[in-house]
Amino acid sequence: MGLKKIPLSTQIIAAMVIGVAWAFLQKPFPQLTVFTVDWIKPFGKIFIKLLYLVAVPLVFSSLIVGMGSLKSVSELKSIGKHTFLIFLTTLVSATIVGLSLAYLISPGHKIEHLAVDQAAAEKIAALQQTESSDTLIGAFSNLLPDNMLHALSNNSMMLQVVLIAFLLGIALSKMQGDAKNKIRDAMEAIQLWFTEVIHLIMAFAPIGVFALVASLELNAGVLLSLGLYMFTVVLGLSIMLFVVYPLCFTTLGKTKYIDFFVKSRSVLLMAFSTSSSNATLPLTLNVVKEKFHVPDNISNFVVSVGATINMDGTALYKCVAVYFIAQSLGVELTLVQMGVIILTSILSTAGAAGIPGAGMITLVVILQTVGLPAEGIVLILAPDRLLDMFRTVINVAGDISTSLCVNGLAQGKKVD
Repeated sequence: MGLKKIPLSTQIIAAMVIGVAWAFLQKPFPQLTVFTVDWIKPFGKIFIKLLYLVAVPLVFSSLIVGMGSLKSVSELKSIGKHTFLIFLTTLVSATIVGLSLAYLISPGHKIEHLAVDQAAAEKIAALQQTESSDTLIGAFSNLLPDNMLHALSNNSMMLQVVLIAFLLGIALSKMQGDAKNKIRDAMEAIQLWFTEVIHLIMAFAPIGVFALVASLELNAGVLLSLGLYMFTVVLGLSIMLFVVYPLCFTTLGKTKYIDFFVKSRSVLLMAFSTSSSNATLPLTLNVVKEKFHVPDNISNFVVSVGATINMDGTALYKCVAVYFIAQSLGVELTLVQMGVIILTSILSTAGAAGIPGAGMITLVVILQTVGLPAEGIVLILAPDRLLDMFRTVINVAGDISTSLCVNGLAQGKKVD
């Protein structure tokens, strides 16, 4: 039986298992580690770059096609209102779940204070410098780029791309006549074009996933010392995935519990292996449309916007991480500070790029906001790459769940 007959999800699972085995196998053999870095890891980078290659044009064209297919601006308002209300609800739920678990489990009380060496301090200083211009007011002022082409050529400016496409989509939805149809047809053609590119890239997925997992630094000592912290984060993410989202898509989306996970398994596995909601976006759109049968106008809008601003997993992780750092440094947070953590996590999450490690940079801002030393971030640098894989699954699952909910609400209005 050829690889083409084996389901994509099965191929990805096999690649992940082999990758984990390889990561542990190479530890006692320095030469094998060098071989992995020089000859295996580059294939993972190539795979990620191939996915990034189609992310911006797909988001841009999908949003414009989605809004251009709306019959009126009032319909856009309806879909947008439901989408952002669900996004906000799940984001707030994620932060509350994260802080509640961190308070109940108190993972930071289980490890001793970890000194910050000079090398770590320099790394943290670099993070602070990267984020220093991204204050709350600064973030709002930078939402609109001064050069549209620059934003469209930069994967780190996905929020700006979404905003540009949103404005162009609104304008297109208000247009009438042949010009509107020509523009919409052109964007649909671009969308279909890059969808075919995605199919070509996905044939490379098992190799890319193996390379990404095999090159991870799986240090058992680090994982053991921070095990309780990691358990808290993963438990919170699991509650979102298996409790909060099902409450949404089974009631509003009229989707069966098991069906959701069966149909979306390939997307969630891809999100886990790539740690990037932007890189997973093409497959997410494909599954939402073809397996869940969500109309283009809803799926294009919800998934494209969600990949940029709907980061429930990242928001939950930030809350647990800040609480963990505070406890590890012997700082007791007040209720007011916890409220500030929730608010800042939600606001900073909306502007975080959907790429591996993006949440780590914005975490520095939250630490400073609540008066904690930014050097405390060194406590969670080691397991962040692994946790990034888990929280990306939640980010992507939230987009799928919201698409189902918005579609269910739209169908309910039609019936009425």
